[in-house]
Amino acid sequence: MSGEGRTINSLRDSLAGAVAEVLRTMAGLAVEERACPIQDRPVSDFTGAMMIIGRRTAMVAIGLTREAATVTVSQMTGLAPEELSEADLADGVAELVNIVAGSGKSGLVGTEEHYRITLPFVMVGQNRYILYKNKAVDRCLRFFTGDVELILEIAYLEG
Repeated sequence: MSGEGRTINSLRDSLAGAVAEVLRTMAGLAVEERACPIQDRPVSDFTGAMMIIGRRTAMVAIGLTREAATVTVSQMTGLAPEELSEADLADGVAELVNIVAGSGKSGLVGTEEHYRITLPFVMVGQNRYILYKNKAVDRCLRFFTGDVELILEIAYLEG
Protein backbone atom coordinates (compact mmCIF):
# COMPACT_ATOMS: atom_id res chain seq x y z
CA MET A 1 0.00 0.00 0.00
CA SER A 2 1.28 3.45 -0.81
CA GLY A 3 2.16 5.94 1.91
CA GLU A 4 -0.85 8.04 0.90
CA GLY A 5 -3.19 5.06 1.36
CA ARG A 6 -1.83 4.47 4.85
CA THR A 7 -2.39 8.16 5.65
CA ILE A 8 -6.04 7.99 4.60
CA ASN A 9 -6.76 4.79 6.49
CA SER A 10 -4.82 5.80 9.60
CA LEU A 11 -6.56 9.17 9.89
CA ARG A 12 -9.97 7.64 9.19
CA ASP A 13 -9.41 4.83 11.67
CA SER A 14 -8.12 7.21 14.32
CA LEU A 15 -11.12 9.54 13.90
CA ALA A 16 -13.60 6.64 13.88
CA GLY A 17 -12.04 5.28 17.06
CA ALA A 18 -12.17 8.75 18.58
CA VAL A 19 -15.92 9.08 17.86
CA ALA A 20 -16.66 5.78 19.60
CA GLU A 21 -14.40 6.58 22.56
CA VAL A 22 -15.60 10.16 23.03
CA LEU A 23 -19.26 9.14 22.90
CA ARG A 24 -18.57 6.34 25.38
CA THR A 25 -16.60 8.43 27.87
CA MET A 26 -18.25 11.85 27.51
CA ALA A 27 -21.86 10.83 26.87
CA GLY A 28 -22.07 7.27 28.17
CA LEU A 29 -23.14 6.01 24.74
CA ALA A 30 -21.84 2.71 23.34
CA VAL A 31 -22.10 2.96 19.56
CA GLU A 32 -22.04 0.58 16.62
CA GLU A 33 -20.20 1.70 13.47
CA ARG A 34 -21.42 1.15 9.90
CA ALA A 35 -20.37 2.51 6.53
CA CYS A 36 -22.75 4.97 4.90
CA PRO A 37 -24.67 3.54 1.95
CA ILE A 38 -23.14 4.46 -1.41
CA GLN A 39 -24.85 7.45 -3.04
CA ASP A 40 -26.49 8.30 0.28
CA ARG A 41 -26.51 11.98 1.18
CA PRO A 42 -26.82 12.07 4.98
CA VAL A 43 -28.93 14.90 6.36
CA SER A 44 -28.68 16.49 9.77
CA ASP A 45 -29.93 19.44 11.78
CA PHE A 46 -26.58 20.19 13.44
CA THR A 47 -23.25 19.66 11.68
CA GLY A 48 -20.00 20.43 13.48
CA ALA A 49 -16.96 20.67 11.24
CA MET A 50 -13.29 21.56 11.25
CA MET A 51 -10.22 21.16 9.11
CA ILE A 52 -7.37 18.76 9.84
CA ILE A 53 -4.14 19.86 8.21
CA GLY A 54 -1.04 17.71 7.74
CA ARG A 55 0.33 15.32 5.12
CA ARG A 56 -3.13 15.64 3.61
CA THR A 57 -5.81 18.15 4.40
CA ALA A 58 -9.29 17.00 5.28
CA MET A 59 -12.55 18.45 6.46
CA VAL A 60 -14.09 16.43 9.26
CA ALA A 61 -17.82 16.85 9.83
CA ILE A 62 -20.10 15.31 12.44
CA GLY A 63 -23.82 15.51 11.73
CA LEU A 64 -26.71 14.84 14.07
CA THR A 65 -30.46 15.27 13.99
CA ARG A 66 -31.93 17.63 16.59
CA GLU A 67 -33.02 14.62 18.66
CA ALA A 68 -29.59 12.99 18.52
CA ALA A 69 -27.87 16.29 19.34
CA THR A 70 -30.21 16.79 22.30
CA VAL A 71 -29.52 13.32 23.73
CA THR A 72 -25.77 13.57 23.14
CA VAL A 73 -25.30 17.10 24.49
CA SER A 74 -27.56 16.36 27.46
CA GLN A 75 -25.43 13.32 28.31
CA MET A 76 -22.20 15.29 27.81
CA THR A 77 -23.26 18.23 29.99
CA GLY A 78 -25.53 16.61 32.54
CA LEU A 79 -28.29 19.11 31.68
CA ALA A 80 -31.85 17.95 31.17
CA PRO A 81 -32.85 17.87 27.48
CA GLU A 82 -35.59 20.47 28.00
CA GLU A 83 -33.01 22.89 29.46
CA LEU A 84 -30.93 22.93 26.26
CA SER A 85 -31.40 25.86 23.90
CA GLU A 86 -30.50 25.76 20.22
CA ALA A 87 -27.32 27.69 21.10
CA ASP A 88 -26.46 25.06 23.74
CA LEU A 89 -26.93 22.30 21.16
CA ALA A 90 -24.75 24.09 18.60
CA ASP A 91 -22.07 24.72 21.22
CA GLY A 92 -22.20 21.08 22.31
CA VAL A 93 -21.85 19.82 18.73
CA ALA A 94 -18.89 22.19 18.21
CA GLU A 95 -17.30 20.80 21.36
CA LEU A 96 -17.99 17.24 20.21
CA VAL A 97 -16.26 17.69 16.83
CA ASN A 98 -13.38 19.52 18.53
CA ILE A 99 -12.84 16.70 21.03
CA VAL A 100 -13.13 14.02 18.33
CA ALA A 101 -10.67 15.78 16.00
CA GLY A 102 -8.24 16.43 18.85
CA SER A 103 -8.47 12.83 20.02
CA GLY A 104 -8.07 11.53 16.46
CA LYS A 105 -5.02 13.74 16.00
CA SER A 106 -3.56 12.56 19.33
CA GLY A 107 -4.13 8.95 18.31
CA LEU A 108 -1.52 9.41 15.59
CA VAL A 109 1.24 10.73 17.86
CA GLY A 110 4.36 8.65 17.37
CA THR A 111 3.56 7.92 13.73
CA GLU A 112 4.73 9.71 10.59
CA GLU A 113 1.43 11.56 10.51
CA HIS A 114 1.31 14.96 12.18
CA TYR A 115 -1.81 17.10 12.01
CA ARG A 116 -3.03 20.48 13.14
CA ILE A 117 -6.67 21.30 13.64
CA THR A 118 -8.63 24.49 13.11
CA LEU A 119 -11.36 25.95 15.27
CA PRO A 120 -14.69 24.14 14.94
CA PHE A 121 -17.79 25.64 13.39
CA VAL A 122 -21.40 24.48 13.34
CA MET A 123 -24.07 24.66 10.66
CA VAL A 124 -27.64 24.62 11.96
CA GLY A 125 -30.78 23.99 9.92
CA GLN A 126 -33.42 21.35 9.44
CA ASN A 127 -32.50 18.43 7.15
CA ARG A 128 -29.28 20.00 5.83
CA TYR A 129 -26.56 18.15 4.00
CA ILE A 130 -23.06 19.01 2.82
CA LEU A 131 -22.47 19.07 -0.91
CA TYR A 132 -18.80 18.59 -1.79
CA LYS A 133 -18.20 20.24 -5.16
CA ASN A 134 -16.16 18.18 -7.63
CA LYS A 135 -15.33 15.52 -5.05
CA ALA A 136 -17.37 12.95 -3.22
CA VAL A 137 -16.87 12.33 0.46
CA ASP A 138 -13.96 9.94 0.76
CA ARG A 139 -15.15 8.41 4.00
CA CYS A 140 -18.56 8.39 5.63
CA LEU A 141 -19.37 6.38 8.73
CA ARG A 142 -22.58 6.10 10.74
CA PHE A 143 -22.55 5.53 14.47
CA PHE A 144 -25.73 4.16 16.08
CA THR A 145 -26.97 3.58 19.59
CA GLY A 146 -30.64 3.42 20.45
CA ASP A 147 -32.25 6.55 19.04
CA VAL A 148 -28.95 8.33 18.44
CA GLU A 149 -27.37 8.36 14.99
CA LEU A 150 -24.22 10.34 14.29
CA ILE A 151 -22.64 10.76 10.85
CA LEU A 152 -18.87 11.19 10.50
CA GLU A 153 -17.76 12.52 7.12
CA ILE A 154 -14.14 12.94 6.08
CA ALA A 155 -13.52 14.78 2.82
CA TYR A 156 -9.90 14.95 1.68
CA LEU A 157 -8.74 17.95 -0.30
CA GLU A 158 -6.32 17.59 -3.17
CA GLY A 159 -2.89 19.12 -2.95
